[in-house]
Amino acid sequence: MILGMSNQRGSVLVELIVAAIIFALVVASIAFYFVHHVGTMDNGRAQLKLQRVGSLLMEEMARALREGKITDLPDEGDNKLMITYPDSSTRCYLFDEINKDIQGGPDYDNLTPLETLDDSYVVGSDTRNHRIVCDSSGVEPPLWFKREGDRVTIQFKLIHDMETGDV
Repeated sequence: MILGMSNQRGSVLVELIVAAIIFALVVASIAFYFVHHVGTMDNGRAQLKLQRVGSLLMEEMARALREGKITDLPDEGDNKLMITYPDSSTRCYLFDEINKDIQGGPDYDNLTPLETLDDSYVVGSDTRNHRIVCDSSGVEPPLWFKREGDRVTIQFKLIHDMETGDV
């Protein structure tokens, strides 16, 4: 008859409140742990994607340079490069300031992104959109070409840009 005793009613209510507070803290900590690890895994996935995209971009540009016979840099240190092949076809590269990506194509009027990233998915009620962009925050152009004799140096920096603007 513990519950039936009049002097025990107040202590049962206090026990219920304390138990509810402890339960709420445990649920909140588990939710925080889950959200934190989802974000960490998301960043890890983005870093792997960056490494893959960067490798593909470097391989594609290096292959074009090796196969070409003439490289044309309109201005030293500019963000444009045109490669002319033995069959007189051309391949152009350019940094697009609007979309912040590296583009390539047969001429400067017909360029497409070298890597299109459509990486959106839903986590809970939150839709996450990601894209791979070049870093345009530095002093140098995001895509930079430099001729050194018969060598052409290509330099670019990729960043993971989430829809919220976080990096």
